[in-house]
Amino acid sequence: MKQNEIRGHLVAEALAACPTLSKGTPEYDRLWRAVELGICTRGLCLVTPLGSSSSIAVTEDHAMVELLAAMEWLVAHAGEARALTPIELYIKLRGVATRGASGSARAAQADALHGLTNVSPGDPVIFVDSDSLEDAS
Repeated sequence: MKQNEIRGHLVAEALAACPTLSKGTPEYDRLWRAVELGICTRGLCLVTPLGSSSSIAVTEDHAMVELLAAMEWLVAHAGEARALTPIELYIKLRGVATRGASGSARAAQADALHGLTNVSPGDPVIFVDSDSLEDAS
């Protein structure tokens, strides 16, 4: 069994053991932990957000963003999630966590812009030495 299948089974089993996705139950807490362990980034990976043409470097620093995005989708789509196979559940949650509008790639992209405004998602931003601009004029 491949690593992604194992992670999918981990999350699917925790979801199956959670009869209701109401906060405060031990099963709900275990589901959060399973999603954190099975879905969230642990290291460096390149992710292309939906609607973008360029990849963004995502690290485990964005794992909390991924966890929140995945759990938000899971709670809102519990019925759909329960009908998915473990690998389908993994693929769906990983996509939501990393590539979705609330996912880690968008958060990393926003971090990379360092507060710049009026830059469309996917547009390149190049930082240059200001002295080189003066030499060019």
